[in-house]
Amino acid sequence: MGSGYSERILYIDVSRREHHVEPLDKGFARKFVGGKGFANYILYKYGIWSYDPYSPDNLLIFSIGPFSGTMIPMASRAWAAFRSPLTNILGGSNLGGYLAPIMRYTGYDMVIIRGASEKPLYIVIRERSVEYVDAKDLWGMDAIETEKILRKEYGESSAVLAIGPAGENLVRYAMINHDYWRQFGRTGGGAVMGSKKIKAIVFVPGEKRDYAADPEKLRSYLRDFTAKFVKEAGTTALRDGGTPRLVEIANRMGFFPSLYWSQVTIDGWEKISWESFRKNNFIKPLACLYCSASCHRYVESKKYNTRVDIEYETIFALGSNIGVTDPDQLIVLNDIADRMGLDTISLGNVIGFAIELSKKGILKLDINWGDFEKIKQLIYDIAYRRGVGDLLAEGVKRVAEKLGTEDLAVHVKGLEPAAYDPRSLKGMALGYAIAGRGADHLGTMAYAIDIAGRAGGKDYLGPEKVKAVIEYENLGAIMDSLLLCKFGRYIYTFPVITEILNIVT
Repeated sequence: MGSGYSERILYIDVSRREHHVEPLDKGFARKFVGGKGFANYILYKYGIWSYDPYSPDNLLIFSIGPFSGTMIPMASRAWAAFRSPLTNILGGSNLGGYLAPIMRYTGYDMVIIRGASEKPLYIVIRERSVEYVDAKDLWGMDAIETEKILRKEYGESSAVLAIGPAGENLVRYAMINHDYWRQFGRTGGGAVMGSKKIKAIVFVPGEKRDYAADPEKLRSYLRDFTAKFVKEAGTTALRDGGTPRLVEIANRMGFFPSLYWSQVTIDGWEKISWESFRKNNFIKPLACLYCSASCHRYVESKKYNTRVDIEYETIFALGSNIGVTDPDQLIVLNDIADRMGLDTISLGNVIGFAIELSKKGILKLDINWGDFEKIKQLIYDIAYRRGVGDLLAEGVKRVAEKLGTEDLAVHVKGLEPAAYDPRSLKGMALGYAIAGRGADHLGTMAYAIDIAGRAGGKDYLGPEKVKAVIEYENLGAIMDSLLLCKFGRYIYTFPVITEILNIVT
């Protein structure tokens, strides 16, 4: 019988190639729950503000929650935390896929990494061992190919985290890839990993156990709960169209950022809508472990022989925001960004900003909206920090400071925003303003309040809307600590979460 936790924390010093394991304090677990709660407290206690993001002393933390490794729907998420090289404040990101359950089966609630290697390496974590392996043959390789090689070496049941050339070259918004198309995307975790010369981390699972305090009661509860979950309206909508279904909603409601935030819709948006992808490019849905929502959309460009898992945010960032409305071209740009290890949201904002500055004669760059070949080349130049790509690798805020164009730059606290125009969605405007990591749409999930017409509707910002945003922010903090997917916000209410947590712990 378990406690909901592995009750072990792994500490790794990359500089010394040493590690040790410490027990998870039960009082600490009770206060901070897991995931984001665990990681942020460790960073705070450590005094992370004393260390430059690229210092060996910056911590890179991976954490999971008490629901990880169970059959609870939407509980296959993991958290990464560090001081962000993009914003210089607390960085964090979460992802789905298989990392959380595999990390649980490896026997750790949290992995805390400090130090930096002199030479590229990758780390193999097993239940009773940590191995440091020379990565000279992987260094320079793209993130997806790196994962393919390591999964072949350590088994398809292993969970791999890998960076691409962008992380190696310390692009400030480089991301960490997992399961090919899942990412710790935001705030530059890939650059932190690259600064430590860590090309990849491989979790090799041990024995699968029941970690819940009352496994039979949990199984009984989930039989009824899962049946309700499958039929819930939000689950059904995700299963039907994933996140790309939002493209039509955003254009109809007028909040689809286009041509670097100068418009809230774009001519030809229908070609990059879910209906278009469904008819012409769709292969199959993909799902995280034990999730029947299956929200991911695996699509293909036959023209360019390229396949990706496409999301609404990328359709905005590498589509409308830079003037691309050709679905085949968008798939290619998505694939290049994933392989290079670049956060598509920040990347699309940076490219859009660069095109805008070019058209105004401020930046010497021969490029226009929708210029597919030049945009492709620019992504590679950013990943490898070549030419103007070296400047653009710094992110919108630093580009603006360098060129004296702060009045044209769209960001909050240095983080470029996601695909919800705050001028159209007043709750989201508040959410961006107060979010801890910058222009974060997931911290408060306020876009969902606005789109649903709740709390006075999308154009209203007053006490009722503020109260609704606060409620969602509080719910989001709990979900990030339990590591539940935010798409479960309608069914994972506080009473439901409390009931399940009592069974698990």
